[in-house]
Amino acid sequence: MTIEHVAVTALAVEVVIMVLARMGTERRHWSHAKGRGPTPLKRDDITLASGTLYAIAAVAMVAGAVIAPVELTLRAVGTFALFGILLPAFAANAVMVLATRGNPAAVTAGQRGLAFAVAAGGGLLSVGLV
Repeated sequence: MTIEHVAVTALAVEVVIMVLARMGTERRHWSHAKGRGPTPLKRDDITLASGTLYAIAAVAMVAGAVIAPVELTLRAVGTFALFGILLPAFAANAVMVLATRGNPAAVTAGQRGLAFAVAAGGGLLSVGLV
């Protein structure tokens, strides 16, 4: 298995995590609208990732780019921005949303560590997509 295969697999896992978190968010909104659940929290959105998650993904992406020499073209920079920073941060935030059922403020240290690992792993493996 090459780094490209691993990167594509990681990308697919990130997308599945984000879809599952989004489905949970929509389910909570519909339950509230039908009067069966509490009001969803404003932070119950996978796209509201913290700056820390973006920074972890960016640092991991840069480390991966240094380890595996990459020619920095406009296409490569765009690929890194999307697949190396944005998607890993969203997936990491989705992990926290899934783990806390929509309350990222109630994240434990272990859940936060898992989210950091998802952000770092996604950033590091993004090199395989370039």
